[in-house]
Amino acid sequence: MGFWNRFRNQQQQVQQQSSSSAAIGSSTWIVSCWEDPELQSQVAFFVIFVLLLLSLRLLTTKGTPTLSGQHVLNIHNLNDVLLIKEVFLAYLNAAILEPILSIGNLDSSSSSSSTYTIQIITNLFELLSLCWWVWLITDAFDCNDVMFQYKFHYEFRPEIEGSPNKFSFLRLRDRHQEARSERKEFLGSIRRDVALWFSLAAIGTAWMLPGKGVSHTDVLHAYVIVVLWAVMHHYLRRATCWGSSYFYTFIFPSTALMPMEYCCPLMDTADIVGDVGFVATYREFVHDRTGVELIIET
Repeated sequence: MGFWNRFRNQQQQVQQQSSSSAAIGSSTWIVSCWEDPELQSQVAFFVIFVLLLLSLRLLTTKGTPTLSGQHVLNIHNLNDVLLIKEVFLAYLNAAILEPILSIGNLDSSSSSSSTYTIQIITNLFELLSLCWWVWLITDAFDCNDVMFQYKFHYEFRPEIEGSPNKFSFLRLRDRHQEARSERKEFLGSIRRDVALWFSLAAIGTAWMLPGKGVSHTDVLHAYVIVVLWAVMHHYLRRATCWGSSYFYTFIFPSTALMPMEYCCPLMDTADIVGDVGFVATYREFVHDRTGVELIIET
């Protein structure tokens, strides 16, 4: 989103000049675009902003202690988080149609090749940004992989290890190795955090470089996404917090979202939570995998 809308303004200029410069090749036009000082400033701001956050992420990861101790999970607030998640996904699913329809309505025969290429690039970047957020939110609340680990590594493992010949088709990785890998993930995931950084950089471009091709209207989706994330983040902290500060979990969404896949199974009393014995066993599983002792408050 953000500074990529700069290409929209360049595309409009190309349309106005297409009659007099039809002979100019698309490669020459792209080179001239990147030589524009205003565009270079926007790209530089975007790259510096993301690199600063990346550096902060790497520095804080080294000093962040592993998860441990007791952490409260409030079921009522967790239910509020699930409702906000539905609103967030509804907006993303609605917004994702805009670049798709724009791409579908493009007509290569009515515009020059360079104009058509820029329109495709602009809409694809906006589409990829929205898809990134859909993946981030969906993955955070998808507990299927956690329940698979619980079933096979906690419930089925004694029977599998007791009859290795009978279950030779099942190959289970070492449980402690899996736990160590999972705890490293809980310190943060850059591939998840970048989704928010991109939105913040888009907004920052509109504020820091006014009148240079990026307006606040161009980054409207980024504004809405950051507001929705701020609301969700607040309720995530109310539901459960696994040891990081408020600002830290806001800037690095993975640290606030990843605990949800371990908490959501406790909301499914119809299919997963059969009795209090499951809750006790599941708490042991969570502690074994993450180092966190859940205190369930309802």
